Amino acid sequence: MTDRAFIPIVVGNKVLNEGSDGVGQSFDPATGLLVAEFARAGAIEVDMAVAAAREAFDNGPWRRMRPFERGRILHRIGELMLQRRDEIARKESIDSGKPLRDSYWEVDCSARFFEFYGGAADKLHGSSIPLGPDWSDWTVKEAIGVSLHIIPWNYPFQLIARGVAPALAAGCAVIIKPSADTPVTAYEFMKICQEAGLPEGLVNLVNGRGSVAGDLLARHKGVDQITFTGSVPTGERVLVAAASHAIPCNMELGGKSPQILFADADLDKSLPIVAGGFLTHCGQVCNAGTRLFVERLIHDRVVDKLHSRISAMTLGAGIDDPDMGPLISRAHKGDVERYYDIARKDGELLLGADLPKSASLADGAFVRPGLVVGANNSTQIAREEIFGPILTVIPFDTAEEAVAGANDSPFGLVAGVHTTNINKALGVGEKLRVGQVWINSFGAGLDVEFPFGGFKLSGFGREKGLEALSAYQQVKNFAIHHPLG
Repeated sequence: MTDRAFIPIVVGNKVLNEGSDGVGQSFDPATGLLVAEFARAGAIEVDMAVAAAREAFDNGPWRRMRPFERGRILHRIGELMLQRRDEIARKESIDSGKPLRDSYWEVDCSARFFEFYGGAADKLHGSSIPLGPDWSDWTVKEAIGVSLHIIPWNYPFQLIARGVAPALAAGCAVIIKPSADTPVTAYEFMKICQEAGLPEGLVNLVNGRGSVAGDLLARHKGVDQITFTGSVPTGERVLVAAASHAIPCNMELGGKSPQILFADADLDKSLPIVAGGFLTHCGQVCNAGTRLFVERLIHDRVVDKLHSRISAMTLGAGIDDPDMGPLISRAHKGDVERYYDIARKDGELLLGADLPKSASLADGAFVRPGLVVGANNSTQIAREEIFGPILTVIPFDTAEEAVAGANDSPFGLVAGVHTTNINKALGVGEKLRVGQVWINSFGAGLDVEFPFGGFKLSGFGREKGLEALSAYQQVKNFAIHHPLG
């Protein structure tokens, strides 16, 4: 992206280059240079977007189409994403700071969501219910209405696709509220939807501040459902706003995910997985595996190997595809660096890769990856979500101790178990209070088929898989009494 972009608001068939809340700016977190400006929506544009979505849902052609016809358009969206893969990935890397390979994955995964839910659009079956002689009873699944999607900055393109694809498959109309930190690729998504032939007003783009546009949208009585991904404090504010008109929400919140490493694990295979679990996108991942419970017998060896690994890493601009890119902003860098100070108080901090030496990256939001040793599970560094590349390593002696430590957290998003003993893997896995258990893995690539979500403060509802569709549907029951006499 060589020229500064301008990102409009898109409501129905209108492209608005001005918003009533002024203009926002997005910066390359690696260089500090201005990437894009965007129109910030206020009350006027929010009302316009909701009106456009309501008209598209209530009176537009989408729900009148046969389901397979809707599925074909969703497939077309996925095809267009792949055709524009390189362009979108490069824009994503510059806007978010993530390494280019991760941005390519993001585009590929986004296309998979539209392939998957495009194929599901004509398979949303109801049920027949046996009431006995002279009665027929069945259910149908109907779209819930206008769905608001509040998108975080860490996976801006992929998380739009993750929620919007099942919402459209279910028959909903959608409003997207991207993060003000990463607005660029949301507009690319909008242009793809239009090119694919999605009916007018079915997807609308409202850029702006969360405290203004986001709050107005969440409180708007024309919105029927909210899908939110982000921090616990922001999620709580969204829930309060949604409660003002009693609408359901899908909430994917924070995490402090444990990985449990047994002495019988294959370390050559397990340690790269452990490292990826806390280093991907500079640790700015809700399900990052940032607590490592390691069997005491191998604790020191694992720490040495991991420290050598992070010390050999290179940091740089995402567009250059380094081992690790910057954090999202200098403000977030300050937040993460405060945890480095906490880590030094709670235990010993072992830092890895040096900061970039290039003058062009001097203003970038870079931090060094780190390991924390000697801190127990009750310390602040082991309990709070950091959203940075810091792994707390905690020894254990028994499987029961590892399970107790892993579950001793306010969060419960995912967990990883590394062992070559299948009984141990499944026995530990069934006792973990999390929404997803990875065994000898921590992610499966383009994993759109199975459900994702958390327990406890990690939220409720499920994204991905067929389970995600239920957030965008309501069940209607029909009962007929038909006696012969």
